[in-house]
Amino acid sequence: MVVFNFRLKSKAAAAAAAAFVAVLTAVICAFCAANAQTTVEAAPTINDGNFAEERAVGEYLDSLGYTDRTLVSCDSVKIPREFDGVYGDYNALQEKNGFDLGKYKGKTVRRYTYSLGGTNSEFAVVLAKNGEVIGGHLTDGEYGGDDAPLDKDGKTG
Repeated sequence: MVVFNFRLKSKAAAAAAAAFVAVLTAVICAFCAANAQTTVEAAPTINDGNFAEERAVGEYLDSLGYTDRTLVSCDSVKIPREFDGVYGDYNALQEKNGFDLGKYKGKTVRRYTYSLGGTNSEFAVVLAKNGEVIGGHLTDGEYGGDDAPLDKDGKTG
């Protein structure tokens, strides 16, 4: 720890030192204000730069007719090593779309969640790994709600 100890012999020197500190503080504040950047919250997107994967997810949703969508989250999830009743049922839902999450047991995958149709009442959730769509479903966004196969107009993955 460094301690500076000094004694000023006159009130004028003390006033000059206080004025110097005030001016220095003002200069630092002005510099910081001039170089400050405004942060605007951006729409969520992938964090690891895997644009091929994001493109594959977009093309998959486009092929099903889900073109009016907004990405609301993108995160990593781990597929369980063992499928219990709930995840077994979820994998059965995936199999209706031609996917099998069994190949990804114990693996970490990306989960893309899109709001559909400009509302917050229907969402498409798409799972992807290494630039490839591996699963997905429709949901109302309610925990424990019914998930449906990700299809539209009779088409699936």
